[in-house]
Amino acid sequence: MQRWLPLGVTLALVMETGAIASPAPETVVTQFYQWWVQNQDQGRQRFTQQRAAFTPELYQQLMQAFRKQPRDGAWLDFDPFSFTQVRIQGVKVRSVRRSPNHPKAAEVDIGVMVGLRGRSGTAVPMKVLLRQGSDRWQIDNLIYLNTWDNLRCLLRDINR
Repeated sequence: MQRWLPLGVTLALVMETGAIASPAPETVVTQFYQWWVQNQDQGRQRFTQQRAAFTPELYQQLMQAFRKQPRDGAWLDFDPFSFTQVRIQGVKVRSVRRSPNHPKAAEVDIGVMVGLRGRSGTAVPMKVLLRQGSDRWQIDNLIYLNTWDNLRCLLRDINR
């Protein structure tokens, strides 16, 4: 004879663990880049659609930088999600690491394919750092491995 748990008990278990509803870090990264590839021509104007994918601090810094113009002296004159000035064609997740010492932090190594339309692209290596909030993983910083710069530092300089 099978025994079923009452519906209320099942819901309480799901709400307590929280991990069931949260996509994995690599899923957050992949979904964002898929959205960016589809929207990069209007991405800065539509960026509010991706608010939940970013930590509040990084989201606010990006929004502030997106509003800057050359007359402001410093502005975001490159694609911050590839550290290039060419189109993103796609992304490939290379590895995912979670630290046992920091269970709410993850690092996703990616290759961002960039290039001109209709031509095979070049992979730009990057690390995406994520933090787990109360109910989801969120992008917290990008490390540009070709230069070892990072998005947060660049945004801090632009938004001064």
